[in-house]
Amino acid sequence: MNLPDKPAMIKRRIIYIDGTVQKRLMIALVTLEILLVGAALWVLYLQLVGTVEANLYRAHAVGKPVVFPLLKAAMLGLGSFLAINILLLWAADRLWARHLETILGPFSALTDKVSTLDFSADTTPDQPHNVVSMALAWRDAERRRLQILREKIRQLDTPAGSSTPADKERRRQALEAMLRQLP
Repeated sequence: MNLPDKPAMIKRRIIYIDGTVQKRLMIALVTLEILLVGAALWVLYLQLVGTVEANLYRAHAVGKPVVFPLLKAAMLGLGSFLAINILLLWAADRLWARHLETILGPFSALTDKVSTLDFSADTTPDQPHNVVSMALAWRDAERRRLQILREKIRQLDTPAGSSTPADKERRRQALEAMLRQLP
């Protein structure tokens, strides 16, 4: 019995809109996490040392050692850790959303103009992104292609009574040139 060949491993490619910004945000968040964990561990260490020092020489004391300050410090540390993480993730989300808007705003404006077949000249953004630059280059190529078509159509405009063989050949060449410009 012949089994079908296994399909080749499909490699998943993740395409980022801006990898440098994402890399910087990730490095900042990981660095902050390391600092927060270090600070939380330091506070817990200091609290543990204080609890051990307070109970070290209580060999004959009645009652249980008091560990509530250690538990309180742990809960305070975890609560502040969670609050700082939520705050920083919200700030990172706002920064990322603003960055995306600087890219998608001009890109959306370009697509809106294309949807209305408006190929007029555009102003370039202050900091053009690769996506916006490619869209502008495509629109410029389309503008040139449509200008060539417009010129070829104007060449077809001849007086009504003119049907010489030279005119017919000129029209045929203009139509072939227009057909080459069409996708």
